[in-house]
Amino acid sequence: MLIAQDATEPEYIETEAIIKEINFKVRSRRSSATAKVSYQTKEGDSLTSTVKLMHIPFIGPLDSEGDRITVLYNKETPLLLTTKSGSFWQSYGLYILIGFGIIILVYRFIKRPK
Repeated sequence: MLIAQDATEPEYIETEAIIKEINFKVRSRRSSATAKVSYQTKEGDSLTSTVKLMHIPFIGPLDSEGDRITVLYNKETPLLLTTKSGSFWQSYGLYILIGFGIIILVYRFIKRPK
């Protein structure tokens, strides 16, 4: 007997949030940036929760306190947040920075006096 599982993904609703506090932590080779944000649900409830922020390792997050960011909250559990990860920079930004650094390194190596 086969039991069908509900394969539907949770529904997320987009809203705007204000960053109240940013926490940036560096542990050995890993770093993380989280923000405490306040936002309003579609139903009109004002909530405060935390969300992961995009950041540059060892430098810090790209956002600051008081900034407005777009977040997605879970329709069933509005305290579960995520950021919009569809942007090109969020997906490939770190790889672009690493590639740019390698290009500069190679250029300096080739142009150094012999």
